[in-house]
Amino acid sequence: MRLVATVSNSEELKLAERADLIELRLDLGEFKEIPRGNFIVTCRRKSEGGLYDGEEEKRIEKMRFFAEKVNAELVDLEFDLPDRYFKEFNCKIIESYHNFKETPNYSFLKDLVESKRGDYFKIATLGKSEEDWRKIVKILLEYENVVAFLMGEKFSYTRIFSAYLGSPFIYCYVGTKKAPGQIELNDAAQILRLLGVRR
Repeated sequence: MRLVATVSNSEELKLAERADLIELRLDLGEFKEIPRGNFIVTCRRKSEGGLYDGEEEKRIEKMRFFAEKVNAELVDLEFDLPDRYFKEFNCKIIESYHNFKETPNYSFLKDLVESKRGDYFKIATLGKSEEDWRKIVKILLEYENVVAFLMGEKFSYTRIFSAYLGSPFIYCYVGTKKAPGQIELNDAAQILRLLGVRR
């Protein structure tokens, strides 16, 4: 299990030193000087909760450029992209599904995971009930290399407990929150230490 700090600019990069991985959100800000590190490169579309609202080819090209520039460990590509994009990167891939309105039924989530083309599949959906959490738990128990949790302040605990169920990454924030229910990097590290999961 690795702590991921999501950053939106060069200033936040300085706050992410304790993270195991740093997610560069290219849609949220500018990155001028990037120190050495382990990176996930992402440029999130508006439809997936980001700010990018341009041409798709340019978005993919921007990610490819930064992935090569920082020698990224991972890139994050949305589940609805054509197969050809998944072959354009020389690093591991997180295939992701974000839903800021609801958590779909288990069958839908299961189909997403079973048809994955990346090395990992990430599910981040809005939580409305404990039944939504049960769907996520079932996914995590039945499949490997899946990152899954519920968004929303009420369900921020699912980000931590997903690690107990096999989720390889916990997404945190430094500076400002990037998604509802995100936990601050240092707070997440402290919680995991208290739970005996991390030193």
